[in-house]
Amino acid sequence: MSSPNVVVKNMFTPSFKNLNHIYKTQNQVHNSTMNMFDYYANEKKKAFFMLDYFSGKIGKDKEMNIIFENGEYATKNEIEARKKQYAKYIENSNIYKLVISFPENYLEENVDIKKFEKDLAKDIIPMFLKQCGFENIENMSYQFSLHTNTDNLHFHLSFTEKKPNYKRTFSKELEYRHAGKLEQKELNFLKNEIEHYINCDKHIYTSLVKETNEEIELLKKYFNPKEKNFLLNDKSDILIEEKINKLGKLLEEKRDSKNQRIKFNSIKNKEIRDLTKEIKRNIFSKKDTELYNDYQNFKNSLNEINKYFTEIAKRNHSKEVDDSFIKSKQKYLDNYVLNAIVNYAQYKKITDSKIIQEAVYKEYKKNKKRNKFDILTSYLSSSNRKSQFVSKYKIKEAVRNINDELEQAEKEFENLFKEDKEHVYE
Repeated sequence: MSSPNVVVKNMFTPSFKNLNHIYKTQNQVHNSTMNMFDYYANEKKKAFFMLDYFSGKIGKDKEMNIIFENGEYATKNEIEARKKQYAKYIENSNIYKLVISFPENYLEENVDIKKFEKDLAKDIIPMFLKQCGFENIENMSYQFSLHTNTDNLHFHLSFTEKKPNYKRTFSKELEYRHAGKLEQKELNFLKNEIEHYINCDKHIYTSLVKETNEEIELLKKYFNPKEKNFLLNDKSDILIEEKINKLGKLLEEKRDSKNQRIKFNSIKNKEIRDLTKEIKRNIFSKKDTELYNDYQNFKNSLNEINKYFTEIAKRNHSKEVDDSFIKSKQKYLDNYVLNAIVNYAQYKKITDSKIIQEAVYKEYKKNKKRNKFDILTSYLSSSNRKSQFVSKYKIKEAVRNINDELEQAEKEFENLFKEDKEHVYE
């Protein structure tokens, strides 16, 4: 088995309230924490770049070999100020320490190291801390340093909680994280994110992301009334139309605020939520349609992205695969569709006799090949009918009234999308 491209090891210095057999006294904890800053900032282990050489910066800059949350190198004064902060943090919070190392020349040959340091500070580490269960990044303090005193470039990273910031599964209140040893799945997440960063500019990932975004935009058109292929206005599927009518009625009865755009996730009523999801499932389950085929292409692209992240995990000897990107794309599309359904349904009201809807629904279930008007004509004009209508003229008039009302509702619905500012998550 080949060696992993990213290796992460971790240790910790316990808080005063969490002393162990290695750190038995508060003085040991204090000294270990203060020495950590001096070790990280050691100038002899700092990476120098050609730009520093030509600019004459080497040996003259005031910046130390340690980077804070903003992605910038810290000064001696800033480090001293941070030491004072950590003297307080260690009373209640563990100091988590990691070493992130790479094969010889791997980092130098694949990334712009200075850019990587900034992105590590601003993007990768915050994601990692979230994965570790820390709620608010603003309540975390962290710093890291790149050392070049070995053949393998490696980062030293440490972090701590400024205040209780750890979210336990069954607790409403934030607490300090008691466990000092990080779980393997948390370390694997960091390894995979770094490996993904190194590889993401390569053609395979960027092309997959571009393709997936294009497929999402195509699928959105089916649910946008401004588009020609807007399918919620398709009256050929009476079963789905009947459910949309029912949903509109429920929204009219259950919602407090009217005549404004609905956000599906804000709906609390279970019957409305379940019916909306059912309509969505029915729409996407109709095979041999353009929507179905386009949706299959979208799912295939997500599978390809999943294979990409699986391969990254495999290279790092990790069982955990990062599926956050896939989930975000699927969630975005789901929310767009669900929002479109409820907003269309709230204006799709039929106030004429219920017998029309009931008759069509009942007869359609018997013979799905017949169209809406044929069903109405046959059912409502038959000798054993129980309709209030007595002639084909009245039936046609009723249908015309319904269609006029639906057309007006569609115009009102289209207005909701004029200010639509939704965009695909990048």
